[in-house]
Amino acid sequence: MTTDLAADTAVTGHLRRSLRELSQLDGLSASLGGLVSAGGNSLVLSELHNLGSDLLRGALIRPGIGLGGVAMQQRRPVAVEDYVGSNAITHQFDRAVEADRLRSAIALPVLVKGKIRAVVYGATRGEMTFGDRTVETATVIARRLAHDIQVEEEVQQRLLAIKAELAERTFALPTAAELAEVNAELVAIADAVHDPGLRERVVNLSHRLSGRAAGRTARAMVQLSKREADVLGQLAAGHTNAEIAEQLSILPTTVKTHLRSTMRKLGARNRVETVVAARHAGLLP
Repeated sequence: MTTDLAADTAVTGHLRRSLRELSQLDGLSASLGGLVSAGGNSLVLSELHNLGSDLLRGALIRPGIGLGGVAMQQRRPVAVEDYVGSNAITHQFDRAVEADRLRSAIALPVLVKGKIRAVVYGATRGEMTFGDRTVETATVIARRLAHDIQVEEEVQQRLLAIKAELAERTFALPTAAELAEVNAELVAIADAVHDPGLRERVVNLSHRLSGRAAGRTARAMVQLSKREADVLGQLAAGHTNAEIAEQLSILPTTVKTHLRSTMRKLGARNRVETVVAARHAGLLP
């Protein structure tokens, strides 16, 4: 099942893309579909493409009921040349089908790890025989949707696991090596994604993690003494050397010494560069 709102929204986007692709197959002019409940016992038609009415939107379909219900029950693509006149399906939705003048249709279950997660339909307003080529192409579209749903949910589950792990680590943040390991996993997922939009999202997450890892590595490389860190904090707050000396009860010359040492460690040439470099290295909030 999907893990959160972001995943649900993304899966709906993949479903809509698949329906657009189905409606563009030779002979087809409309498409519709929806996600199957977690228990696999009901389908809600939520997405309609190139239909003239909304009568089918929100329709609840159970296994064995209607064309989609037969596809769910048999776990394979099912097609009819004359929906209203077919003896192979039940006819609870004839009124909505006739209102849109739909005639021939094919329904394809979308299986993810052996579970039906969605059903997509392609339909035409004229009678059509679904040849092997059309069925094979429609099946490829359904399989690609299944792949994208699986990848989307794996990404979301991994991100939730990372968030949970970070929440448990009250004092111990992940190391650069651990972030690099997660980043490598995201890169591998991106390589397996067919959908450009999803691939871009995963790559962007990878880049964000790469930036964190770089910052964590930089922080590990820059080691400040406690007094240098105290002086740096005062500097970032906008205090002058004299004010820092007064705040820390040290001599102004001592402040200069600590600042020079900190600048050298950070590779900075002035006070502004010192603060910027320190923030980049994770030494300042």
